[in-house]
Amino acid sequence: MTNSYALGELSRAFLTATTHEDPDVRRRADRRAHQWAQAIEQMANGRIAVGSRSPARGLPPWVTLDVLRGGFARGSASAETPIGADEIALASRLGIPAERRLVLGYFVTDPGLQELYALLDSGAYRVDIPEDAILLTMAWLVRAGDREAALDLLDAVSPFADRFRLAPKVATVPTAPPEVVYRITAGDAAAVLRSRKPNAQVEAQREALAIWNPFGDRVLTLWLEKYVDGLVTLDDDHGWRGRASALVEEYDRLASVHTRCTKHQRPKENLAILVRTLRTLTSSGDLQPREAGLVRVAIEASLAKRGTPGSAEHVELRQRQRSVASTPAHARVAAVAAERLRMLDQADGIEDPGSLSGRVTQEEAAGTGVVEGSTMPHIVSRILARAHFAPIETLLAEGVVPSAEVLAELLPRISATVVAAGFADPALARLAAANYRAFRRRRSLLLLDLAKQVQLTELPWVRAVAPYSSVTTEEATAVARRVGALALDHFPATILPNPLVAELDHLFRAAGHDVPLVEELAADIFMGRFSDKFRLAAQTAIRVVGDTVYTRYFGIEARAVLSLVDPPSKLSPRGWIWRRARESNRGWSFADLCRARAGRPAVDGWSVAANGMVIEQSQILTTHNLAALVTLGVRPTRPWVDLARDSIEQTAALLDRATRQPRPLATVKDAAYAWRQAVFYLSQADPAETGALIADPTVAADGPAVMAELLSGLRVAAAGSRAPQSTRAPFVGWTVGRHWVLDAIGHSAHTPS
Repeated sequence: MTNSYALGELSRAFLTATTHEDPDVRRRADRRAHQWAQAIEQMANGRIAVGSRSPARGLPPWVTLDVLRGGFARGSASAETPIGADEIALASRLGIPAERRLVLGYFVTDPGLQELYALLDSGAYRVDIPEDAILLTMAWLVRAGDREAALDLLDAVSPFADRFRLAPKVATVPTAPPEVVYRITAGDAAAVLRSRKPNAQVEAQREALAIWNPFGDRVLTLWLEKYVDGLVTLDDDHGWRGRASALVEEYDRLASVHTRCTKHQRPKENLAILVRTLRTLTSSGDLQPREAGLVRVAIEASLAKRGTPGSAEHVELRQRQRSVASTPAHARVAAVAAERLRMLDQADGIEDPGSLSGRVTQEEAAGTGVVEGSTMPHIVSRILARAHFAPIETLLAEGVVPSAEVLAELLPRISATVVAAGFADPALARLAAANYRAFRRRRSLLLLDLAKQVQLTELPWVRAVAPYSSVTTEEATAVARRVGALALDHFPATILPNPLVAELDHLFRAAGHDVPLVEELAADIFMGRFSDKFRLAAQTAIRVVGDTVYTRYFGIEARAVLSLVDPPSKLSPRGWIWRRARESNRGWSFADLCRARAGRPAVDGWSVAANGMVIEQSQILTTHNLAALVTLGVRPTRPWVDLARDSIEQTAALLDRATRQPRPLATVKDAAYAWRQAVFYLSQADPAETGALIADPTVAADGPAVMAELLSGLRVAAAGSRAPQSTRAPFVGWTVGRHWVLDAIGHSAHTPS
């Protein structure tokens, strides 16, 4: 299964690399194809053990690996890079060969340690991957008098001194304060701005306005000399034919240079007719009656559309068009904005993006050719806003954080404040926070047999300074509750993405809370097993939702959940335990209950859809962490009933979108997840508010007709009865075969789904 996934990714990358029309996309796809080919080769020769916590032979689990999509390790370490220009410059300054082991040797000397101390105190360094913090941690330990811990750390990393970059990365200025976040760095923003390319259609229009329209006016003016009382006369006077010949030659010259706009080449276009007949006149000396008729029609059409060249209305039109044509291309203005970012630290965010999006100055115009006073297009402001560093609440208000997934990307910086708070020394606190953020950027590995991802505390340099940390539980709890509330307030219809779950789990555990949070499992690699925290999460959830609209709608029996047992340690050869559990009277495990609720027998065979059905039941039973958040004291600032309304409306919007999609099942799944979120929120709302909401005729009124059926089932559950359980209720996202909701929303059965 894992090999077929890797081969599929290689095939897709190769296809894109050889067929896509965009050369940049082809280059990126070609790089991905080489990476997948490398990974497959490493798997074939046994150098990569897929599913292991330490998949790369010879590298311990703490090493940051290069990981491809799906969690596949490439076999190389992220720190295993070609020696950098700054490392070479350092070696040259020291008068030693540019070898990493020798560079490491310098940093354990007194002069080298003094450099590290200065970096520690200034904070002017970058920690892109956790390994960038190793030597700075070692220096802190030496300065703190803990030479034994420093030597132990060096012993752990010295076997890789020749291969890994361990030298610190110097930054021009200290990093932004830990209480602020940003989506991309100033350097990232500059790269995006420079990569902007002219829009082909816009540039074709610009060429038409600046080149072909004025030229067409001149051609029309020439023909008007021969257009008298609706007739075209061809007597030669005052060198008319010579001027006609010159215009034909000019047309050929312009057409060879200005190739974006091709409208003038269409045979039926007025300019094409007028130029073609001029060419005929200059070569043969006369026109056929049909050609003369075409000239008359083209002249009359041009006059009717834009007026006579030189008339007031025509002059006004051309002035407006010249103004539009003179507006610089967005790509050129974006390049000006990119140059403005050069003065900033390329590895940090931007404090005031607005100050960088003003009009083009005289100096900038002189250096770039962009018209002075040109305004920055909206897209430039949007890109700069993504680099804005500010409190997370500010970025949410600005619309810079569009999804829960993006929110999860930003949280490590917030969580790092909790890590930093545990250290009394400011230099170590700043370093620990930077290391934490880098660790959270590590990509997760594909793990089998319920193995656990490498934890922060397994890094040798983190263990070395652990005795100097004392976590502040109150701050950890406050940050976790703040983050959880932000997710609920701003993205109520979205399940918590795995990175966000990981951050919340870390924070709550740091605060001493032991309430299980569970990840969303991948259906394509699910092996039918759940770790015991899923059982504990379901039992936590049932105590929160009790006898409410949630349990009645989804048909959950509290007794069945509370009586679940932990899974047996040994599995049957096929990995299924349902039948064995029943025959031994041992009791049902969480996996048994999920399979039973999904209607999947224990030995039904393997399929992604069947796995998805089982996993979705696990999310229903656990509320996918919503009940756990309530248990942990997370409360949205908005009323529960408002979150429910938003989620119901999002369900309707997603189902409406699915009607227009050729492959709508992913959208249907998201709609079912949003619906489940809504049902949970209603379980926490005041019953009177719940009843009022689901009886409100304006709720989801613009959605597909099937929303009435969904709301009807919800009203039954809210009234105190169990909602009817059938293939159509409760509404879930995964199914084997065609989903019933596709017919309900009118999606064509002949469209691939």
